[in-house]
Amino acid sequence: MKLHRLRITSFAAIGNVDVEFGPGLNVLYGPNDLGKSTVVAAIRLGLLLPHTSTHCDQYVGWTGADDPIVEMTFQTEEQRIWRIKKQFGKSGSSLLQESKNGQDFDDVERGRKVDAKLREILRWGIPEPGGSGGAKGLPTSFLATALLSPQDDVSAVLRESLQGDPTGSGKEQIAAALQAVAQDPLFLALLRNTQAQRDKAYTDKGAKKTAKGSVFKDAAERLNETREEKDKLHRIVAESEGAERQLRDLTDRRAQRQETLAAAAAVVASLEQLASQATCRSVAAEQVRIAQEEVARIRRTGTEVEIGERKVAELVRKITEAEQALQVARDEQGKAAAALDAADEAARAEGSDPGVTDTVVRQQLELRRSAADQAAREAQQRIRCCFGCPEAY
Repeated sequence: MKLHRLRITSFAAIGNVDVEFGPGLNVLYGPNDLGKSTVVAAIRLGLLLPHTSTHCDQYVGWTGADDPIVEMTFQTEEQRIWRIKKQFGKSGSSLLQESKNGQDFDDVERGRKVDAKLREILRWGIPEPGGSGGAKGLPTSFLATALLSPQDDVSAVLRESLQGDPTGSGKEQIAAALQAVAQDPLFLALLRNTQAQRDKAYTDKGAKKTAKGSVFKDAAERLNETREEKDKLHRIVAESEGAERQLRDLTDRRAQRQETLAAAAAVVASLEQLASQATCRSVAAEQVRIAQEEVARIRRTGTEVEIGERKVAELVRKITEAEQALQVARDEQGKAAAALDAADEAARAEGSDPGVTDTVVRQQLELRRSAADQAAREAQQRIRCCFGCPEAY
């Protein structure tokens, strides 16, 4: 039997899948819970389970309310290609078709007769369904278990046998297969080679051959050689165990030395870090001292600036007073000149002795002018002293 195509719809976790099988060996692979075992279960039910059986209830689609559908195309011999379609459930159906070219199919059976025809085609040792003594649920046989064993019970084939099959169709098919294999040249060569190897080891009566050159004699010699080699290896192992212990001791001592070296290196690194920190601290202290001196110098400069500002303010005040005094002296000088001119005019108008009057007036005016000039010189002197000799004030 050779599978060509498999279509599954609403079958347990499988919503819809369509697989076309190629020639030779086909392998289903993938992660867990992908649906590989469900595909095998669909093949098992499509070939063996009547569509009305309640055994299919556990395979109702998880994602919908539709009935499970299994359709497969397989070939039993040349120009005998079959297509089976089953819709499981109370309202389900079964249809079996046959084709010679794999394209044009003719209906063969419908309904319950489909399973009877399938079991006749497969010849797996399973009787027709129905009858008072018929088995319920999924039928079993040696070939059905060997070919489609469920994943959770792969060892079931070890518990089954052809003697337990309800019918002899399975035995007949295996016998026919063995007869066909017996005609295969490769099988015959293998059988002859196996027989030759058996003749080397056993006599015609089935006893072991122990003479020189026999298989068992060679095996015994190889066994002795192996034991000697084993003893030799044991001695080498014993010697190597002593060397291994010494190596372990040396390794432990080396590890201890490395730990000590690592600890010493850590101490050296710590001391170097402390020395570096001490150097940095000395440099920082010197920088702090220089900064403190600079701050003191800045503070002194600030004090001198404040004193200078006060002196400048005092000088400005004195300059202002001197300029005011100078202006007053200049005003007095102007007034004296004006008074002198007025006195000259008055003397000429009165007709007095101009010489005497002029002399008197001039003397008075000269005195006033001298006083004004003196005041002006003093004011100028004070201004020059303010600009040239600030310390004097």
